[in-house]
Amino acid sequence: MPKKENVLVSVIITCYNLEKYISRAIGSCINQSLEDSKYEIIVVDDCSIDSSVDTIKGFDNLVDVLIVNDKNHGVAKSSNIGISAASGKYIVRVDGDDYINKNTLRTMSEILEWNEGIGFTYCDHIVVTENGSRRQDINTFDKLLDHGAGVMFRKRYLDLLGLYDENLRNREDYDLLLKYIRNFDGYHIRLPYYRYFKRDGSLSTLKEQREDLKKEIDERENVQ
Repeated sequence: MPKKENVLVSVIITCYNLEKYISRAIGSCINQSLEDSKYEIIVVDDCSIDSSVDTIKGFDNLVDVLIVNDKNHGVAKSSNIGISAASGKYIVRVDGDDYINKNTLRTMSEILEWNEGIGFTYCDHIVVTENGSRRQDINTFDKLLDHGAGVMFRKRYLDLLGLYDENLRNREDYDLLLKYIRNFDGYHIRLPYYRYFKRDGSLSTLKEQREDLKKEIDERENVQ
């Protein structure tokens, strides 16, 4: 489809084997109160082996850009691929199993448009589980560093910092945000605009890996 001009916000949706959830993620980004011409949806499929790509293609011209990786690269590189293809002033990344409130793009971009001194905005969450339960989660700064979800960045600042570290297969958000907050101020929107989907299953091994990676990044970045 023809590339949009004067795009304000680029939404980057990353997907790997999320055929059950990707429609919900894309649908929430399509159904936004921000004028359609002011934002673009870029989906990066990280070489899924399920029916994710067919599902994404079913949205036809509602997805502005679809990129299908020829091999699995991980979230960091997939996000960078999407950001490199983006034409918006602002970047917000949405995981393929999460989704957002219809006012997310308009509210977050307006704050950045009217406040040049703010480098990024972040919002609260509603945590949604597979059994349908929902709870609001106030996004303290420590929590933001832990998950990195529901953040809108200025693209030019991301470019200056070198985007995500593609060597990281986890904790890529933590690494990027540490670099970002050293240079640019953030603004907390006390509204639960991001729907953070929590799937069932044991995360004990993953949690251990995440903690090990956090320690490595802290040492590298001299975090006290």
